[in-house]
Amino acid sequence: MVMGRSRRGASRLGCLIQIAIVAMIVYFGLLAGEEALAYYRFKDAMKNEARFASIRSDTEIRNRLRVFADSVELPAQAKEVRIVREGNRIRIWSEYDQVFKLPLNKTRVVHFRPSVEKTF
Repeated sequence: MVMGRSRRGASRLGCLIQIAIVAMIVYFGLLAGEEALAYYRFKDAMKNEARFASIRSDTEIRNRLRVFADSVELPAQAKEVRIVREGNRIRIWSEYDQVFKLPLNKTRVVHFRPSVEKTF
């Protein structure tokens, strides 16, 4: 009669390392995802403002977008909204840098430039 070997559980450490790596990827992915979501929400707000450009002044549009940028906690640079009208065409854009904190006290700066162009 042959006795089966008992398992030592040596693979547990490997499993823990993999779980830690996946958790770290998810954590930093969520941080980056929040910034990307704020960018897309801001761009969507620009689209909405461009849609109503025929009934809103540049000052109204700029003020509404500044308030929106503040509500989604974008950097102060994002509030510098530029608007150009040419006939029945409007172009709205902004530029800002977002700093991402990475492991080991490293940072990465990403430049965002949301813009919208629409005919009304």
